[in-house]
Amino acid sequence: MKKDAKVPLSLSSPATGVVEIFFYLPVLLAATIYFLPAGAVWTWIAALPLAYWLAAAIVEAKPGMRRIARFLLAVAIGAVHAALFISVAAGELPVIATPICGILGAIAAARGMSLKLRGWVASFSNAHMLVGIVAYVAAQPLKLFAFKRLADYNGVLLFCGIAAVILFFFIANERHLNNETVDTAKSPATAAFKRQNRLLMIIVVAAITILALFRQIQQAIEDFFRSMVQKLMAWLNKPGGQETIEQPPVNQAPPDLTGGEAPKPPPEWMVVLEQILKIAGIVVVVILVAVGLFFLFRKLYQWIKRLAAKLMERDNALRKGDAGYTDEIENLMSLTNWREQLGDRLQKLIPKRKRGESWDDMKSNAERIRFLYAHLVRSDATKGRRHEPSLTPRETANRMEARERRPSELNRFIEAYEQVRYGEKSVGDDRVSDFKRQLYKDEN
Repeated sequence: MKKDAKVPLSLSSPATGVVEIFFYLPVLLAATIYFLPAGAVWTWIAALPLAYWLAAAIVEAKPGMRRIARFLLAVAIGAVHAALFISVAAGELPVIATPICGILGAIAAARGMSLKLRGWVASFSNAHMLVGIVAYVAAQPLKLFAFKRLADYNGVLLFCGIAAVILFFFIANERHLNNETVDTAKSPATAAFKRQNRLLMIIVVAAITILALFRQIQQAIEDFFRSMVQKLMAWLNKPGGQETIEQPPVNQAPPDLTGGEAPKPPPEWMVVLEQILKIAGIVVVVILVAVGLFFLFRKLYQWIKRLAAKLMERDNALRKGDAGYTDEIENLMSLTNWREQLGDRLQKLIPKRKRGESWDDMKSNAERIRFLYAHLVRSDATKGRRHEPSLTPRETANRMEARERRPSELNRFIEAYEQVRYGEKSVGDDRVSDFKRQLYKDEN
């Protein structure tokens, strides 16, 4: 299939255009609310992705356009977009509305061209999204003195601002994962890591959303319990008798039962009961959220441990397949291995009793093999031969073989030592006994 057989009118352009317009919604509102009717503002904003998409499609179909041609194309698309909108949707408007809508439409068209020429990551970077979030923040004080008509869109700006922050977290996190992930083959381990990362991001964003909307949530809880208390008091104050009450005529005004007095405040016990129920409701909600987060974090911790184990297993398999010398591997991904390594290092700091050390007191054959190797090195040093700590066990054995005639037994012992030290494998009791007998026999 040829590379140029790609469909120019892709559906990704309108989606990215909607996202960019969403981040810069306060700027678009501030520029148009004084010239367009309230209903026409939203219609014009909803039609802006069409200019974005059309410019992107033209540049994708003809990527060799010069800069001046792209500039004139963006201006033309903006002018046509403004003229069609004002003639169809808005009707009679001030003269200044046409150039403002045309300029903003041309900017949207230029953004669509930049999408196809540079890619969305470079065209609409994280810095562009942060500028849009700053615009949402700046709109809050500006609506009090500079753009007072923005106060009519206070709820829209608040919720869209929170949604913009959430969207920024998700897009920035996804871009960071794509940049830092070396595995481009979409292996199961990489897919699992990305899935768990997105789950953690959802938890963090949910916590931020709860904190941002805490006052609204608290007000909703208070209103709920206040209505419950009012219904309870209305039920308690309902007369218990079944006497029929004579209904007044329809045209007759109801008598004034209060005697012209102001309604009395609720009793103190009712106010206390309302406060108790309100506090209890908030505590219950906080406990439920905390319990939910606890279970989510515990599940996420188990997934991370499982993923770390898979990655370590895969890394060990790759290392075992490589030929040559393999040094000791310290893995910081597993909490259990890190705890064991820390314990081993602490044990190395504690001085051991060399004279009271017994062969039978050693817990494993690995310790006995290490003991035999140390004994071999010490016995060689007592003969006036210098031991080089920088040499590997294999190199040390080769030097011993060059001086003495026992290559077969020493080679088998060094292989067992390397399996214990580097391969973390076990050695049978019979082999350990043979090695001990042979080494001590040669010493005698």
